[in-house]
Amino acid sequence: MKYAYALDHISGSMFNRQDLLDSLLILDPDYNAGSFNRHFSKLLSAGFLECIGKNLYIKANQNSKKEIYTYNTPSDELLTAEAIITSEFPLVDFIIWETVSLNEFVNHLIANNTIIVMVERMLTDSIFYFLQSHFPSVLITPTADDMMRYGQNGSFVIERLSYRYPKNLKQKHRCSIEKLIVDLFAERLLDILISKGDYPAALETMFERYTINETRLFNYARDRRVEEEIRNMIKEKTNIKLYTDMEEN
Repeated sequence: MKYAYALDHISGSMFNRQDLLDSLLILDPDYNAGSFNRHFSKLLSAGFLECIGKNLYIKANQNSKKEIYTYNTPSDELLTAEAIITSEFPLVDFIIWETVSLNEFVNHLIANNTIIVMVERMLTDSIFYFLQSHFPSVLITPTADDMMRYGQNGSFVIERLSYRYPKNLKQKHRCSIEKLIVDLFAERLLDILISKGDYPAALETMFERYTINETRLFNYARDRRVEEEIRNMIKEKTNIKLYTDMEEN
């Protein structure tokens, strides 16, 4: 396959779209550059390439291909809430996720589930009152003390959704892996729900299993003012090698 040869002839571990096109034209001067975008999209969707940043790619290891993160075992309560919010507020941008979804990554399993609904600031009250009419325990932007006093297994928590956040390309109202990582550090309420000691191993599992766009990750982390904290933990407490660090060096 000409694309496999072209990828093998690119110098360096990272490349952009133009690098691949140049490699293809060197190997096949008659290559139809007009069809490149379509072929490039097929390489991405087939898992031959991984996007790790803005116009920055690596060749995927075909023996251990990473996937785009999806959460496919939601609770009945999450599914119900997602459906009724979508029906009642069809134009509202919101994210819904639950803390037990982190059991895929952490060593100390989370038994008591908290379902977090993140919605644009001007609609937090509306969503709060709407869910309160359907579920027994709903809290709005609670403090840690509020959670300790009023939270229970299956509680809903309403939080504000940041204006710019990395979206999940496969599941509209679920967290992307980049957003999930950043929110672990930015949402201070999670400190009482999840042990910080689990973070390094969780990060390693996330980076090992899923395709992570480092540009989207750190742009969002910068917006949430936790970029330095995430970078320090990755550098000091994990074996993760960031491609964007390699590019800078």
